[in-house]
Amino acid sequence: MRFLVVALALLVGILYYTVGLRFGYVTLIPTRMLNAQGENNYFFEVFEPGQAVGVTGTCSTSGGRAVVRLYEPSGTQIAGQACPKGQWALQVVGKGEAGRYRLNVQLDHFTGVLDLKESRNSAR
Repeated sequence: MRFLVVALALLVGILYYTVGLRFGYVTLIPTRMLNAQGENNYFFEVFEPGQAVGVTGTCSTSGGRAVVRLYEPSGTQIAGQACPKGQWALQVVGKGEAGRYRLNVQLDHFTGVLDLKESRNSAR
């Protein structure tokens, strides 16, 4: 039993130093992260031209940095916001043509909480 505890502690330590620890799922529930590194992509399908899509929420950073970017279907960045140390409100929303929009979250030794919610507005 002690071997399993030591092995689990070693595994958690390796994960912490390589990719970080993440508890939650961005865009669904608040996500707590410890030393998170890397890049995540989330996709939103837009069926009507002119419909706004993206995320709104908060970012509470105690260490590192997170950058949230929104790309339209052609690959052009249309919105973005950085989360340096502190508490920040986020609104990364854009609109344009119908298609598949990509939300990119880049993490650089990020420790904190990301609370993002999907935001959509009808075309008018």
